[in-house]
Amino acid sequence: MQTNDFQVKSTLGERGYQRTLLTGSHSFGDIDVRLSASHIDDNGYANNDDDSRHDSLTGRLDYQITHLDSLQLNFGIINTLRETHTPGTLLDPFDPPRNTDDSQHSIHAKWEHSTPDDQLFITQASYTRHLHKDKFTTFFDANNIGLGFMGSSVSRLDFTEYFDRYDMEFEHQFHFNDQVRVSWGLGSRIDRVYLPLLQNSTQKLDNSIQRIFSNVEWRPEHNLIINMGALWEHSQLSGDDLSPRLAVNYLLTPSQSIRFSASHSIRAPVLVENNLNADASIESISIPGLVLNQPLLRTKAGLDPETVDSLEAGYHGLFFNNALTVDLKLFRNEYDNLIDVKGLATDATLSLFGIPIATADLGTKVQTVDNLHYANINGYEIELNYRPDANNLVHLGYAYNHTNVGRITHNDIENIRSSVPKDVFNILVSHTFDNNLWASIAFYYTSSMEYLDSGNPQGPLRRLDINTGKSFNLSQRQEIDLSFNLQLALDKNKDFLNEFELDNRAFVELTYRYD
Repeated sequence: MQTNDFQVKSTLGERGYQRTLLTGSHSFGDIDVRLSASHIDDNGYANNDDDSRHDSLTGRLDYQITHLDSLQLNFGIINTLRETHTPGTLLDPFDPPRNTDDSQHSIHAKWEHSTPDDQLFITQASYTRHLHKDKFTTFFDANNIGLGFMGSSVSRLDFTEYFDRYDMEFEHQFHFNDQVRVSWGLGSRIDRVYLPLLQNSTQKLDNSIQRIFSNVEWRPEHNLIINMGALWEHSQLSGDDLSPRLAVNYLLTPSQSIRFSASHSIRAPVLVENNLNADASIESISIPGLVLNQPLLRTKAGLDPETVDSLEAGYHGLFFNNALTVDLKLFRNEYDNLIDVKGLATDATLSLFGIPIATADLGTKVQTVDNLHYANINGYEIELNYRPDANNLVHLGYAYNHTNVGRITHNDIENIRSSVPKDVFNILVSHTFDNNLWASIAFYYTSSMEYLDSGNPQGPLRRLDINTGKSFNLSQRQEIDLSFNLQLALDKNKDFLNEFELDNRAFVELTYRYD
């Protein structure tokens, strides 16, 4: 039996935003194939150099080899052309307005084999490659940046980034007895990066990680479920680490439960963090052989993994014949050895034909990566979902975060604290009418915060989004959806930097489906 499904979605919005998405699937026998392609043009923020063009192609193949074996293949190809430039730095020779090219290729394969006694074996492998092209030469008059003695100058920088990842994993799931279910597995990952500027080297750097993991689900009685698990990793960069987890879920009634979990996890330093050694140079054209070299980034030797210790207690309940869902959670997360940068005053070196002749204070600090911070976040989350019937939905969510921090200087502590918003709230109401017309309205609120290293306080953010649309049946096998969207209907908001201003945006979407 063969089945087909084809869909085209076109979006047209303000300020040059356009998106086209095509998806199609075909099934014949034991094989299902799905392809998707998209093209996006986006002018980005007003009055900023951040226009982008994004193209992607993704695919998936599912093959039911036998009733016990299945194979899944996924691939993706993405390319993005983007303008880049930090606002307010037109005279910066290290960051001129320019175009960058990003491409990513990935492939993933997964084979599942089950047995008549309910065992499951999963073997999967993946490969990902990312390439960021950003190499440029800037000619300028050094007098414009306070270095008149350099005369006409040039800077040549290569921000190119190349990243490869190979990953393989095997997992085995089985029932030990009627009360105990077990899963265990092992895996290996190899990362390779090429960062000529950030690492001051054209050499490719490698890191390998091996892992063993297991989880045991134990149900000693009908109302009690206990999960115990652990992950052991060995990293070429940071050595051995163990991440255990314990979770307990108790059913008070068939529709109400309480839960508790505790875990310890790590994030090992990656190759980029562990090998930063970046300098920026200005070469004088007026005086041959005269070069000014400014250190930019360094890594302190022997970075430790970041750690997170988490505690959570929660409640989940269903009411009014499952129309109302209530979920409550109390949590505490403790973060230690957080990796960040601290600025240290450093002079630029002036050399003539490679021989140092003087130093100069340009007011620039070398940013040094180190384990700097400790923080803990205590809070609670509330989520309510009310769906009295298939045509109506009300969603309400709220989260409160209280952040305590420690280590290094007072200013840095305040920067960490202010990077976590205290209050996050959202509400969504949607309704579908009898004539295939639907409408929804969503409100989001995030209290004041400041992104790390931005230096620009943000918020509070208040956002109102409105969506309405209608479905049209052209035939038994053809359908069109036409919808109108209005985002940020209330007011403008800042995003990361004060120069990045989010304004209200309206767009129309047209979707055509054929099967």
